[in-house]
Amino acid sequence: MKIAIVGAAYTGLAAARYFRNKGHSVSVSTTRPERTAELAEVANHIVVMKGSDVEAMRSLIKDGDIVLLSMAGGLGVKDGKPYMDPVAYRDSYVGTVEGLIAALPAAPKLRQIIFCSSMNAYGDANGVNPVDENTPANAASPAAQVFIEAEQKLAALGTDTLKVCNFRTGTIYGPGREHRNELKHIAGKQIPFDGQSDAMLVHRDDVVRAIEFAIDHHLSGLYNLFNDIPENKADFFARVAAREGLEPVIWLGVFKGPRGVSNAKLKQAGFGFADPAGAKESESLLG
Repeated sequence: MKIAIVGAAYTGLAAARYFRNKGHSVSVSTTRPERTAELAEVANHIVVMKGSDVEAMRSLIKDGDIVLLSMAGGLGVKDGKPYMDPVAYRDSYVGTVEGLIAALPAAPKLRQIIFCSSMNAYGDANGVNPVDENTPANAASPAAQVFIEAEQKLAALGTDTLKVCNFRTGTIYGPGREHRNELKHIAGKQIPFDGQSDAMLVHRDDVVRAIEFAIDHHLSGLYNLFNDIPENKADFFARVAAREGLEPVIWLGVFKGPRGVSNAKLKQAGFGFADPAGAKESESLLG
């Protein structure tokens, strides 16, 4: 099987390594030429590109069977501090999807597109509770707008022979991104997010496992992808802070999040989480 991965950073890198080790031909993209040596260890073909570069996208997906979109971007540095550039952010997602659409004739054998989207697409779900895949998205923020637009453009490509699977992933953790490492950047600080919204976390390797599950079971449509942690963000990270001796986060709730979100659809399809309780944050779960 020939798999093209757009964006080989954290999750994409793990996916490339996993599928290459299983004997598949893997092509990956990166926007950073200095990463080519690292990526050569996990990929058969590397393309340095922006996703909106149609010619480069053709080279990446040529004759591919599966395309995985796991890009992240739009983060810049201004006055020595990281910030989200809205133009670059949109280009990273919507621009990549548009580049893929334009390049599709180069991949006549393509049978599935899998997109790692985000729970941000729900916004606050307009206050609906519970929330599942039938709950309308809420474009209440620029980030939500970007994910919704990318999802819609991809969903429109779906046919009987080309499956399109959109995973709305929770916050991804795992080796190098353990809960304590993520928390220490915001411990004791005021942040604008909603501590009363669901925790909605997922291990990096469970994302990779879900991608493989989607391929094996020819999934199409929208699926929420996060594990079974029952707490809200405030309670979960308060527990982590107490364990690690860190100050608790002050959640301002300016940007509301969804509550009562369900992951039942994916589990009913037969998928089981390797880390349902978020307790294996430092472990590799892919063997």
